[in-house]
Amino acid sequence: MASAAISLLALGVAFGACAQTPKTGPTSDAGSDFLEGVVIDPPDPSQPGTQAGAADARAGEAADRLPPEQGSDTTLDLSEVEIDPHTFDEGPAEQAGPPPQAGGQPALGGPEAEGQEPGAPVPAPEAGAEPTAPTAESDNRLAAWLDSLRISLKHEISYKFASPQRLVNNRSSVRLEYSQPLTGNLYFRLDTKLNLHWHNDHRAKAKDETVFRELVTREAYLQSSFGNTSFRIGYQILPWGVSEGGAITDEISPRNNSEFFFISLEESRIGQPMVTMDHFGESGQWTAFFVPRPGYNKYPDIGSEYDIPGSFDKKKPDDSWGDADAYEYGMRWKRTFGKSDLNLMLASLIDNDYLVRQQRFQMYGFAANIAKDNFLFRTEVALKRPRAYFARTSGASGLSIVESDQFDSSFGFDYSPGGRPLTYSAEVAWSRLLDWRSDIVGRERDEYSLIGSVSNRFFNDDLTLSWLGIYAKPYTSFQNRFLSSYLIDDNSTIYLELFIADERDERSGTWPYRDQKQIVFRYQYQF
Repeated sequence: MASAAISLLALGVAFGACAQTPKTGPTSDAGSDFLEGVVIDPPDPSQPGTQAGAADARAGEAADRLPPEQGSDTTLDLSEVEIDPHTFDEGPAEQAGPPPQAGGQPALGGPEAEGQEPGAPVPAPEAGAEPTAPTAESDNRLAAWLDSLRISLKHEISYKFASPQRLVNNRSSVRLEYSQPLTGNLYFRLDTKLNLHWHNDHRAKAKDETVFRELVTREAYLQSSFGNTSFRIGYQILPWGVSEGGAITDEISPRNNSEFFFISLEESRIGQPMVTMDHFGESGQWTAFFVPRPGYNKYPDIGSEYDIPGSFDKKKPDDSWGDADAYEYGMRWKRTFGKSDLNLMLASLIDNDYLVRQQRFQMYGFAANIAKDNFLFRTEVALKRPRAYFARTSGASGLSIVESDQFDSSFGFDYSPGGRPLTYSAEVAWSRLLDWRSDIVGRERDEYSLIGSVSNRFFNDDLTLSWLGIYAKPYTSFQNRFLSSYLIDDNSTIYLELFIADERDERSGTWPYRDQKQIVFRYQYQF
């Protein structure tokens, strides 16, 4: 199987070099649910949420240079879409005659070739005759639809170089992204990916399968607009907030925590069925959402590389569509002032972390981006009441569940020197339990995180190098990520990444991952 996997990787590289387009997209196993295990998010890890001013400019510039490793969430104001009203006419297309021959002579195959007068109607084909070739108009229409399709082929290998050393990831994927206006007032968005985990990938080992196949649908929704108001219905993600180091107000979409530190923020979000509305008025942008069946965090497979025995055995809740007690809903107001913006949020949510219990809480949040010269300052606060925690009473053998209100906050900035593709970022995040008790398990009254990053581009922006570090207290840990990407051509990109986890406190929930030091190689061909 090792040779087969290597052969498959070589075939994928050769396939990318030849720029051949597959004829069919990914399909799921027979009988599988298309909407199961939907993993969603949204923005690039360096640009979470919606940022204004300098951050928007940097994000747009980077998107023009590099095909993203993961696609970003896409919404569209359909009031700005201009579509030829005849594009979707269902009447028969007008048959175009063949071009004239050199010297002005009529081309063969036209009416004159059949002995008919110029301009005479072409007789209808007889019954049983072969259909005519597609017209130029239908070819153009098909090409326009295919222009909205993007396919990404990727292979990834990761190796754990700390003892015990071993291959962790050996997987391939085919991702299909499609965004297309169906009519002048209806837009369709699909983002789905088929993952193939080969026999020596840690997830295939955990499931004892030669090839573990997984269909991950990030988004699948329809959007329509009426004046200044747009609606979306289907599987979606809804990222809120501006923090790069934690989920302050970004509590709506569940997270994929199945591979610890090795899943990017963008790919970590999980989609769920949702109805959203955006209204753009003079007072600002109003967003409302309703989730009829909430999703929950995804945890490591039992027996996989990141499993902690006994910690993830609990099955997630199986809510029904008609269970009103599990509905989620909320709204956000956003107002832009030049290059800055303010956000107010209010939501009633089911805690995405079901390992304690299925817990409803209310969230009240505020976020802001403030652009000043080459700086972008961002701040975010949220009150969540109540949250549920495990507690161990003195002398008791088991665990009980207690509640506490929680206050989360962050403050950070991005700095870009003028005329250079260099960006420095720093952020401090603070979380406090307002009703903290000493018997709460795995959590102190206050928790802090310091996040820093540096990113730069070289060689006409083809090479990107960056570093991200997260230092956490009071259970001390220091996590580092070194990332690089090189754009070989317009379609091919290679990635080389280094992950080092430095866990220093046995009380930390991430202590079992103290030996996770990995190097990752990815190759992506996108067309």
